[in-house]
Amino acid sequence: MVVKGEHLNFSDEECGDKEQPSTPSRSARKREAKEVEHLALALVELSAAEFNRLPTHTDVLAELTKARATKGHGARKRQLKFVAGMLRRDLEAAEQLRAFVAGEHQQQRDERRLNHQLERLRDQLCEPSTRQQALEQVAELFAAIDMLELRRLLDRYHGADDKKNYRQIFRCLRAGSEIAND
Repeated sequence: MVVKGEHLNFSDEECGDKEQPSTPSRSARKREAKEVEHLALALVELSAAEFNRLPTHTDVLAELTKARATKGHGARKRQLKFVAGMLRRDLEAAEQLRAFVAGEHQQQRDERRLNHQLERLRDQLCEPSTRQQALEQVAELFAAIDMLELRRLLDRYHGADDKKNYRQIFRCLRAGSEIAND
């Protein structure tokens, strides 16, 4: 029985306070393993062109190639787990591949954003009421664009049914943006 005003003193051992373990918890290790498995899956599902540009060691690349070629669901899953195990052991390769996948996604988002910007500009150029303002904006954004060619294409554009010139205007804008980005 505790009397009012008395303080109980317990040592750390009695309270159950122990030092935090220096190794990650089992749940944290499982989360990390799942992340590496997701990385392996993302690598296997890359397009052929992206896959050929992977910056990795030959043994990891060979196993990823096997996983891409495996057709059966269970066999592919086992192969992915094997690749994930290799990546967990080779942290440097895993980080390199993680950065590659993240960079590819960022590059794709940037490419999509540029395409949308060029499409909006093309639509503004094709609309007579916004053409002059859009031409000024194009000249400001893409100094190296061939303005004579662009004006020639705009003069030949005859409305929504003229798909050929519509595409040509976009190509001209695209070429000008590529020169500006180089």
